[in-house]
Amino acid sequence: MAITNGPLSGIRVIDMSQAHAGPFGSMLLGDLGAEIIKLEPPTGDLIRFGDPNVTTFNYYVLSLNRNKKSIILDITSELGKKAFYDIVKKSDVVYSNFRAGVPKRQGSDYETLKKINPDIIRCNISGYGETGPYEAYPAYDIIACGHSGLLSISGDPETNKAVIPGGIAFADMMGGIFGALSILSALISRDKDKTGVEANVNLLDSLVFMQKVMFQHFFTGGGEPGFQGNRHTILPTYGIFPTKDGNITIAPPTNDNLLIDVMGLGWMLKDSKFDNVVSRVINRPEFTEIFEKKMLEKTTNEWVKIFRDENDIPSGPVLDYDDIASDPQVAHNEMVKEMELKGEKYKTIGSVFKFSDPVKGEAEPAPDLGQHTSEILKNLLGYSDEIIEKIKIESDAAKSKMKSYKEE
Repeated sequence: MAITNGPLSGIRVIDMSQAHAGPFGSMLLGDLGAEIIKLEPPTGDLIRFGDPNVTTFNYYVLSLNRNKKSIILDITSELGKKAFYDIVKKSDVVYSNFRAGVPKRQGSDYETLKKINPDIIRCNISGYGETGPYEAYPAYDIIACGHSGLLSISGDPETNKAVIPGGIAFADMMGGIFGALSILSALISRDKDKTGVEANVNLLDSLVFMQKVMFQHFFTGGGEPGFQGNRHTILPTYGIFPTKDGNITIAPPTNDNLLIDVMGLGWMLKDSKFDNVVSRVINRPEFTEIFEKKMLEKTTNEWVKIFRDENDIPSGPVLDYDDIASDPQVAHNEMVKEMELKGEKYKTIGSVFKFSDPVKGEAEPAPDLGQHTSEILKNLLGYSDEIIEKIKIESDAAKSKMKSYKEE
């Protein structure tokens, strides 16, 4: 059962995106109720890795492509391109994550599509932007992380080694989020101006923007921030600290005297080297050594009880995935959902969106490659079985040609 009354119910999106950034953004739109037609080339989305069928082991496809209908079209062929344009006539959004210039070459650019549907919204997520000196460069998540400066602050200053931020595809997800936000804004603009909109996003801009505070510090004379490690640069008690049995996160107010006092380090508040935030920063190495040694005297839960529960000092445990999957707040927020794929139940992360009028219906699992081709061509476009068969033959031929090229 699909989502039936989301805020975007009635909006149809042609999702031409692949890999992570685009599919993440279109998944958000699908969670909001939009109808997502995932238009795939004959060989399928890159993250299918050649396997057309989705199982619970295809975790990449499963996690990014719920609430989508998959259709295979070879848009380089005459019939495939005509079918694509026919779907455009009946859609609100065309969305992709192509390198700059690709939409123009394949005839899916805004200037072309608005002649077919003047109300169409066209959004593309590129690596560097649609124009400029780097427009033609290839870019994936980690490339954008490096080029944006994010990797220059993501690492341990002691080892001087950069790390993937959070171990996740941060650039891809931010690009997807800003892509979805651009589409939402474009839908509102179209309602006001009664015309289509082009709204493009790129991974470089997304990550530079996310570092706005750090750049502001740099622009105002703060210098290169360098690797941030696991501690705040101007508040020695803010960060991640080892305890007797694990790790704890602490985010005290700027005046962290209460934290120091309840830890049993009240004597510091009478010592000129540690009696205020500035003095603690000046004498940071000595302060940190004393602070860390004290933290090792108790378990994480004991410290959380003292800090958060008894004194309302923001703090919390560092949980692993097994902890989170059974966490009572996560369960209350319905962030771990159970779904079913071909008779097999599996768990997945739920939607982040919460509304006073709850979205009705249930999310649908990711589709097999081309699962909805005939349904869309017949029911949406009214194509005959003969035309549908010709389109499938063209797609199969293109697939064989693509596979042959890759094997050479």
